Amino acid sequence: LTVMDKWLLSRLNTMVGEVDRNLAGYRIPEAARALQDFVDEMSNWYVRRGRARYWAKGMEPDKINAYLTLYTALVTTAKAAAPMIPFMAEDIYRNLVCSLDPSAPESVHLCDFPQADESRIDKTLEANMETVLKIVSLGRAARNGANLKNRQPLSEMIVKAGEALPEYYVEVIEDELNVKAVEFAEDVEN
Repeated sequence: LTVMDKWLLSRLNTMVGEVDRNLAGYRIPEAARALQDFVDEMSNWYVRRGRARYWAKGMEPDKINAYLTLYTALVTTAKAAAPMIPFMAEDIYRNLVCSLDPSAPESVHLCDFPQADESRIDKTLEANMETVLKIVSLGRAARNGANLKNRQPLSEMIVKAGEALPEYYVEVIEDELNVKAVEFAEDVEN
């Protein structure tokens, strides 16, 4: 699996655990917020970043992994969301599961609530990706503030941070913000 796939599965299992704990404690708004945050990250980050994988020619292993990861996330999310949005969860489940597997339970409400797989949760990966999301968001805001379109490449971006991110994450930032180089520095007052 790619880093993005591992990140989504980690976030998925974190979300399932949070929703389960919050529902068990009758904290419905917190459960809904955890679900909403995950769906937002899945659709606005994972799916958008994986477009090239979905549209690749043929059925290469990378494309299959992308589809299976997304399928797993959607089905599990429908099961976790069923207590809060029963009709929408039912529609998603029936379209994704019942249309493919005639032996599956006929309703999402007949399925067990998903269990978080702790072995899939990688807090370091999640923290690094959250940092990337913040940097990209702030970088877009800085571009908008300076009236620089994202199509216009920039030679360098300096990020004020205590430590640099691993290379993969730096490449994601460079790609998202159309920057040739990202430098991490503790002091940016030049």
